[in-house]
Amino acid sequence: MKCLIIAAGRGTRLSSRGDSKPLIPLLGLSLIERVILTAKKSGLTDFYVVTGYNGEKVRQYLNRFSQSRNINITHITNEEWENGNGISVLKAKKLLDENFILLMGDHIFDESILVRLKNERIADDEVMLAVDYNIETNRLVDVNDVTRVLVEDNRILDIGKNIKKYNAYDTGIFLCSPAIFSAIEESLDNDDSSLSGGIRVLASKGKAKTFDIKDDYWIDVDDEKTFKKAEKLLQGDLIKSADGLISRHINREFSTRIFTPLLLKMHRGITPNQVSILSFIIGLISSLYFFLGQAIIGALLIQISSVLDGCDGEIARLKHMQSSLGDFVDAVLDRYADGFILLGIFYYSLIEIGNKEIFGVYWSLLIIFTIFGLAILGNLMVSYTSAKSIANFGYKYKGKLIAAGRGRDLRLFLLFIGGIMTYFHPIFVLFAVIIIATQTNTIVIVRTFLSWDYFLKKDSLIRSKVKAVIFDFDGTIANTMPFLTELGVKLMTERYNISKSEAKKRYLETTGLDFASQLELIFPYHPNNPEVANTFESKKIEGIFANPIFPEVIPTLKYFSNKKIKTFICSSTKQEIITKYAQLNRIDKQVDGLFGKKSDFGKSEQIDFVIQHHNLHPNEVLFVGDSLKDNDFAKDKKINFIGISMIFDKIEFQKRGALSVSCLADLVELFDQSEKYFKSLEEVK
Repeated sequence: MKCLIIAAGRGTRLSSRGDSKPLIPLLGLSLIERVILTAKKSGLTDFYVVTGYNGEKVRQYLNRFSQSRNINITHITNEEWENGNGISVLKAKKLLDENFILLMGDHIFDESILVRLKNERIADDEVMLAVDYNIETNRLVDVNDVTRVLVEDNRILDIGKNIKKYNAYDTGIFLCSPAIFSAIEESLDNDDSSLSGGIRVLASKGKAKTFDIKDDYWIDVDDEKTFKKAEKLLQGDLIKSADGLISRHINREFSTRIFTPLLLKMHRGITPNQVSILSFIIGLISSLYFFLGQAIIGALLIQISSVLDGCDGEIARLKHMQSSLGDFVDAVLDRYADGFILLGIFYYSLIEIGNKEIFGVYWSLLIIFTIFGLAILGNLMVSYTSAKSIANFGYKYKGKLIAAGRGRDLRLFLLFIGGIMTYFHPIFVLFAVIIIATQTNTIVIVRTFLSWDYFLKKDSLIRSKVKAVIFDFDGTIANTMPFLTELGVKLMTERYNISKSEAKKRYLETTGLDFASQLELIFPYHPNNPEVANTFESKKIEGIFANPIFPEVIPTLKYFSNKKIKTFICSSTKQEIITKYAQLNRIDKQVDGLFGKKSDFGKSEQIDFVIQHHNLHPNEVLFVGDSLKDNDFAKDKKINFIGISMIFDKIEFQKRGALSVSCLADLVELFDQSEKYFKSLEEVK
């Protein structure tokens, strides 16, 4: 979907921060960059930016930004920028002949507003304005300058800055049809060149709808006061739910208020990876100070490094530069920094404690070597167990004490406190290392047992527990997903206002449901849905039989039959299609049950029937499917699930805590491995 952004005004109330309002920096990004990147994150792709005051400078800036971030930006010039903002919208008339999102170049907002708004449906002669009903509690707006809206039954009755009766605020976020242009032209005939004037014209005809943003944030950055509010808002949004105790209550207080803003002011182009390297270097320097016997300085540098370790993520989020590579680089540098810091403290302890008669020279050295060996190994193994659990089992540790990504802040803080306490006696830093060695190795032991338990439940115990396997039809038994995806995307792009790439994405996200249910999720209550769903089903009947089963289907069904494990096929495809397809491909006699969609008998009810009719416990049933929705069905029924990683990558299933295999042949291999495991276990016993 296309996005029009008006950024033609002068912004005199913020002139002290820059001569071009769209280019005024706000925590590492200009206002216009922040608007574009937020919109891009919500799924918008093509941007049309209207510039006016200082237009050449703004356009050159946006050209560089477009190249660096690989964003498609089309420039629109408004020489009449001193007139109402409706003129800026009108300048895009010749370029936008389909529905589009309209944004203000100086409004900061929560991306989830656009995620929901862009999927709303409007008629060809309507617009939809995102409104904020929190008029009593919203402290981000300037009540004397905000545009007010009177809404009734999700329709705008009146809009303007000076209306007396209102119940919502205008957020400056619109879903528009091309009808907005003729409405502004009509408003111009009445000597009103504002965008609100055009909305009033549509409202008078009952064509201006509203969209409730609920509790999502937005702010019009129009003066110093709102600029400060925007800074505070964005800084407050940096705290992560996964933050540990020290990060949340100590480190973030320093990083969000001092370190991150300072880094961005010193070098606006700073990147998260550069901050990761800076944190690493300071960690190395802290280690050096411990080698030199300056424990207190080393301790202070440890804590500074720890605070900076949060700044890289903050800058990544503020500048929309998050990446898996950045996470990887940060994790690797953290492990090296931790190792060097512990080595520095180890040397310090050898010199200050090892040669003293605290435990006796021999015992002092033995204790120090043992403690630091355990601390270094524990620190490495905490990260290693987390990575291996996801890689090998698709299992992510949960819980405040053992979850991945937590604990480093506490370990570094303990070293910081221990280092400061060396002012009284060097042994305090050794006490800190003892706590770290105990904490990290305890976590590793607990994680090992959890992984062992998960392995037994999700991997090895498959063979001993599973008495029935339910296979999804499309994409698991039948190689029909390319055909169905192409058909679904074609119908959606023909009958709805949606791009091909977005249609494919939404189709795959909702696959696992019948197409009518998919349409209701993608286009809620759209009048075209019933007709399009019927067309899909008729086209499906015409083409599905030309798509064969996967070559490993029959060997897989025979394998489970030989193992006395019942097999079933369940599907959101109609029963008559499933039956005919199975007969044509000679698999109808290979399974114990064949179920397709009937009235009030969808995939969920089919699973219930298998469990109840065959007197099975949910833990004895395995569901094999190729979609994330299939995993949701399995979770809802409390049965086991294994994904077929074709349309979704293995990592997508791992994020849901699900095992996955690349094909049915791998599923058979998994069962064989489980059987061999149990045989070897019995031999050991």
